[in-house]
Amino acid sequence: MKKQWLRTLTLLVVAIAMVAGVAALPPAGPSAVQASPKSGVQYGKDWQTGKLPRGVTKAKIDAVVSPAMGSKTNPNRVASVIVVVGDKIVYERYHPRENKTSIMGLFSASKSFTSSIIGALVDDGLLSLDATPPVAAWSDPADPRRVVTLRHLLNMSSGLKWDELCRNCANDLNRLIASPDPASYVASQPLEKQPNTEWEYSSGTSALLGSLVYTAAGSVAGGDTYIKARLLDPIGIKSYTPSRDASGRYLGYIGADMNSRDMARFGLLYLNRGVWGDKRVISEAWVDFVKTPSPANPEYGGHFWIYKDGGFMARGLGGQLIVISPNKKMVMVVTTKFDGLASSEAMMTKAEAVRDAIYALFPNQ
Repeated sequence: MKKQWLRTLTLLVVAIAMVAGVAALPPAGPSAVQASPKSGVQYGKDWQTGKLPRGVTKAKIDAVVSPAMGSKTNPNRVASVIVVVGDKIVYERYHPRENKTSIMGLFSASKSFTSSIIGALVDDGLLSLDATPPVAAWSDPADPRRVVTLRHLLNMSSGLKWDELCRNCANDLNRLIASPDPASYVASQPLEKQPNTEWEYSSGTSALLGSLVYTAAGSVAGGDTYIKARLLDPIGIKSYTPSRDASGRYLGYIGADMNSRDMARFGLLYLNRGVWGDKRVISEAWVDFVKTPSPANPEYGGHFWIYKDGGFMARGLGGQLIVISPNKKMVMVVTTKFDGLASSEAMMTKAEAVRDAIYALFPNQ
């Protein structure tokens, strides 16, 4: 009875806030993963540094990172590398042109941030994973797109018509970028195939998902307040610098830019299975969902990419990576800078090589 009463109260508080156009942070979830002593990054302090595991040396990691960073004037470079083991930074290095306060462009790694906002909405009972999302253009009960669920969108298998990868043509990604209302552009696309039958990478899907927090909150200010209260503030992210559409909404498919240390905070939340300090921020069920391979693509989960040995990651253009490895109790952040789209594929290859080489150095915990 007590648990049911708490859930009812939580939903009532959120509903009242939504009517006012401002989303509220629901009461904290059950206490979990008690830390002793209660200090460090998960308890309102700055990052602490720790020792590298036995057999791993700074020199070995530097031997991987130094060539990838290159010279001081290198325009196409690995910009930062952070490795967190447990909840302490055991390795941190920046190219001479960057530092710990530099805002990094996450590009499509932002999609995993968007997934986490959706996870909060699902946890708060404001969305349902296996229901049609509240998209105004799909409100007619006879609309064939009503078979599309939130789960299909997150798994990139909605069946909506989309062409993202066409080179040298007016593809849907270009139209999305040019649109003053990206979410509406995506919502207007017809159903091309049945959901869950084919995986198709779609930034449009993420734009549509990113708009749902504003739909739920009833305003741009309300949606931003919800993101801050439900995700940013609980884990101490302060450098979030979103890119927005013409109406002021966070884009959803790119634009959750922040510094490398805050990227590590985001990864640590998932390493801790949704817990920060002694408070639950997102449910274990959501963490399990995002890292479970989707039916249409075993390399992709719920807006996260699958990595080796049970790991998973946020991954963006040119090699923006947040890797979560439960086996190694490790979070790794790799960011890059590059001088144009033509250089992005080579930089992705370089960043992933750095990721894999560093990963191989660290033992299972």
